[in-house]
Amino acid sequence: TIGQFGVGFYSSFMVAQLVQVESKKAGSQDSWIWESDGKNNFKIKKSTKKDKGTSITLKIKKDAKEFLEFFRLSQIITKYSNYITFPIYLNDLDDTKQKEEKINEGDPLWQKDKNKIKEEDYNQFYKNISYNFDNPLKSIHFVAEGMINYKAILFLPSDQPFDLFNPERKNKIKLYVQKIFVSDDCENIIPNWLRFIPGIIDSQDISLNISREMLQNNPIISKIKNGITNKILNEIENLSKKEKNQYDKFWNNFGAIIKEGLYEFNDFQNKLLTLVRFKSTLNDDLISLDDYMKKIKKEQKEIYYFSNFDKNNKNIKKSPQLETFIENNIPVILMTDPVDEFWLQNITKFKDKEFKSITKGSINLDKDNIKNSDKISNNINNLINILKHELKEKIKDVKISNRLTKSPLILVADESGIDINMEKLMKIQNQNISDNKKILEINPKHLMIIKISESLDKLDHKKLSNLILDNANILDGNLIENPSNYMEMLTEIFIKEN
Repeated sequence: TIGQFGVGFYSSFMVAQLVQVESKKAGSQDSWIWESDGKNNFKIKKSTKKDKGTSITLKIKKDAKEFLEFFRLSQIITKYSNYITFPIYLNDLDDTKQKEEKINEGDPLWQKDKNKIKEEDYNQFYKNISYNFDNPLKSIHFVAEGMINYKAILFLPSDQPFDLFNPERKNKIKLYVQKIFVSDDCENIIPNWLRFIPGIIDSQDISLNISREMLQNNPIISKIKNGITNKILNEIENLSKKEKNQYDKFWNNFGAIIKEGLYEFNDFQNKLLTLVRFKSTLNDDLISLDDYMKKIKKEQKEIYYFSNFDKNNKNIKKSPQLETFIENNIPVILMTDPVDEFWLQNITKFKDKEFKSITKGSINLDKDNIKNSDKISNNINNLINILKHELKEKIKDVKISNRLTKSPLILVADESGIDINMEKLMKIQNQNISDNKKILEINPKHLMIIKISESLDKLDHKKLSNLILDNANILDGNLIENPSNYMEMLTEIFIKEN
């Protein structure tokens, strides 16, 4: 039945208890009425219709009266038939003063010559399909011809949609087949990490009666997805090269979403690596990985990065972990988005340089830095041994730091352990990380460390060690286990010292 009469005609019986089709052929004297309830047979009888053409009358079921409402019908026509060639008029019989109203727009924007389309036309179309209030940063209008034929209009938004970070947000791509709306719920039409891109795609190669299930696994959809992803990334790349200020604004709005594409295994990772932008210790400007490579010395073998969720660049630069890098003018990339911790586990290098966290494992920047215990005083050695003994259940090791120049101490992750920022992220998600012991690094040149090492015979070693660990946690932005004990130990040591 569907194959013979078409999906649209067959669906009329879902809402109608009786369907009548009255028709008169041009040049014919007779007219006819076809009638059926969709359950049994149909009837054909002569009609009194005088004008040529066809009219279809649906006798609506009681439970489908919503389809007699003017507003409901307007919604349906606008959604599914807004761009068909023929005009659709709606006459509200309940409003005697209301004249019949043309509902659909007719000629769709994507079918027009883009050289004849005005910017305000693109802007209005963007707002209509995205429900955003800003004007688009860029309109991408193109025709793909070849093995797969389709037309598309896509947009780069200027501002973040209000629901951008809502986990239930879906893409804003509408799929049409020969100007007939098919779906706005096709998950595979665009990568999830480009879900902020609104637009339409109109294909001639997809069947009109395709089901949602078939859409999800359709090879044509997969090819369209690959094509529009390449097109979008090329346009973003052009924007980054030609309009830096606009691109920086765009990246600040959508960079965290785009970086999700680095976490997924896909064919676009190399392209994405050239598009990502970061803050750094050099200045407040955003830089690319290629920019970073130009700033470092030839002998530098790694790309140093520091993960920190604080978006305030000035606060991050005050972190103890960065002291020696800033003093020695060694650039460090600042990773401030939670997704950074995840994609860095999949992508370990850019070109020939490995990514290296400055809060994990050992850092060797300067051959003149203190590395051997014979270069430090016996007092410092004694302090290290005491800390190792008293804190053996809480930390993995105690070492002399070559990261610190101003701060007294710091906690870092072991080379094989979980990075400091990743640990914080896992704590937020209530994941168990009790076995992730850190390394305590101390600065032997800091006055506080020197004073403590010279007063070991006067102090309670256990309380002192816990006090030092608490101070390291405070510097790292962590909560200490027992604030009252911390104050007691601090007071007691201060009194004994004086």
